[in-house]
Amino acid sequence: MATAMAVPAMAFPADQLRMENADREPQNWLMQFQNYGSHRYTRLNQINRNTIGNMKMAFTVPLNDVLRGDTEADNQSTGLVDDGFMWIDGGYGLIYKIDLRSGNQGVVVWKADAAVSRDENRRTRGMAMWENAVVHNLVDGRAISVNRDTGEFLWDVQVARIPHEKGGAADTPRMDREGFTAAPIAADGKMLVGQSKGDAGTRGWIAALDINTGEEIWRQYTVPGPGEMGHETWADDHGAWKTGGASLWTTGSYDPEQRVTIWGTAQPVPMFDPEFRPGDNLFSNSAMAWDIDTGEIKWYFQYVPNESWDYDENGVHMLIDAPFNGTDRKLVAHFGRNGFYYQLDRTNGDFLSAAQYVSKVNWTAGIDPKTGKPVEYDPNLQLQTYIPATRWARDDAEPKMACPDLPGGARWQPPAYNPVTRVAYMSGEDGCQQFAIIAAITLDDPPGAIDERGRRREGTRTVFPSAGLVSAVDVTTGQVLAQQRNPYPGKSGVLATAGGLIFTAFEDGELRAYTDDDLTQVWSFHTGMGVKAPFFTYAVNGKQYMAIVAGGRTQTTGRDEIPEPGWGSMLYVFSL
Repeated sequence: MATAMAVPAMAFPADQLRMENADREPQNWLMQFQNYGSHRYTRLNQINRNTIGNMKMAFTVPLNDVLRGDTEADNQSTGLVDDGFMWIDGGYGLIYKIDLRSGNQGVVVWKADAAVSRDENRRTRGMAMWENAVVHNLVDGRAISVNRDTGEFLWDVQVARIPHEKGGAADTPRMDREGFTAAPIAADGKMLVGQSKGDAGTRGWIAALDINTGEEIWRQYTVPGPGEMGHETWADDHGAWKTGGASLWTTGSYDPEQRVTIWGTAQPVPMFDPEFRPGDNLFSNSAMAWDIDTGEIKWYFQYVPNESWDYDENGVHMLIDAPFNGTDRKLVAHFGRNGFYYQLDRTNGDFLSAAQYVSKVNWTAGIDPKTGKPVEYDPNLQLQTYIPATRWARDDAEPKMACPDLPGGARWQPPAYNPVTRVAYMSGEDGCQQFAIIAAITLDDPPGAIDERGRRREGTRTVFPSAGLVSAVDVTTGQVLAQQRNPYPGKSGVLATAGGLIFTAFEDGELRAYTDDDLTQVWSFHTGMGVKAPFFTYAVNGKQYMAIVAGGRTQTTGRDEIPEPGWGSMLYVFSL
């Protein structure tokens, strides 16, 4: 018996067939966003409107290793669950395997430490599962594979921060700052990773790795170089494309039928100075579809050309099959950081609809119902004016107010979609920002690098308290059905359930459940620390559990009523 107990439990391999049918295993949570379409919906319904009042904490698991050499955590990921075991990154690439089978205690089976330097960002948005391994891409530009039974490292490859033949001149400025924060996608024997450090003045790209070896198969840059489609949309004379951003820091989706992966891209860099980078700045602020086998761009849709408010659109793009305006469509649904909810045709990227979902938008008067572009957009202009009173400009004498706030809307927070009711949900924030820019300049060493003052958020910025916002949208019409506001921003995301509920969390540390039709609050629990990770759910021995990681770095300012947050990182698990 002692020998048998020492043998690691062997879970069934997580192959392509299982991944494509993840919805049919509601007792497990096989990928970050629950399925390839990023629905974050569970068929489990034991925890429902009638039973939610009885939901209590089942157990906790501290993930405090992240605090060794640091002062706080910034965990934004979910765990992966298969056959009663969980794999989760606690921060800095330290992977835990946890035995969940008792139902009243989470037992750490092993820890695998990728040894990421504490000089790097602590942020993590999760891992992927494939066959008998968990794969992860790290903030220092490495990709790793770990045996999910034993914790043994199978391979460890430096993918970013090394010269690449397609990088060209972009390999020189700031290449050493590349890295990953978006969770990878495991599909058809490939590990898809997105270069996430555009804000550091790097050039975004997506790559496919052989999931068994880590060897790179293809790479496609999101800012086109000379001779590539779209390069002419960087119309400056100083090579702004070399450090142009358009990074991928939120995980995309995958359409197995079309064999395309669809991700959103971030803003151009420098983010607040459009005069530094005249032109539409493709493929920033876009939805992009790549052929998974070749890396070929199949289609793209740019939300805001020559954007300047940091309304990057790398947030989750859900893949939905549903009727829209009476016609069955293959949809891409996206809650934009710019304050609008968009629907596209995922076979070709054609624009279908947009609807405002935050209370105030003043950077544009609306979205053109035919083109999907802001109504002020002029394709003949290299420098867009939009609404001058809310558009940052170098000659501004005073700061200007723009809405929504810099965080949106929604950023990385994953939305959810209920395929039964055909309603999509988001949890984010609602507010405005006031800003005056400092002009960006180029530097000679290294060539084309961007002056630190103009690259990011330097200048005069007034922070106004943002409210939390939960929205429900009917995907068959593209119209907002219900909304609920909270005093504090929502940076967690949403989980939708067959029990008629949605679950989310807010920056002050409060977890909440709402009815999924009119968004009536029916449950809450306070963690005592900031929360940025979303809920996920699983079942063991026929019993449903709700799980979430607390330990997100709090960013809210000007809110004296929020008590000092507790530091740490903790997995909370609830049940009836």
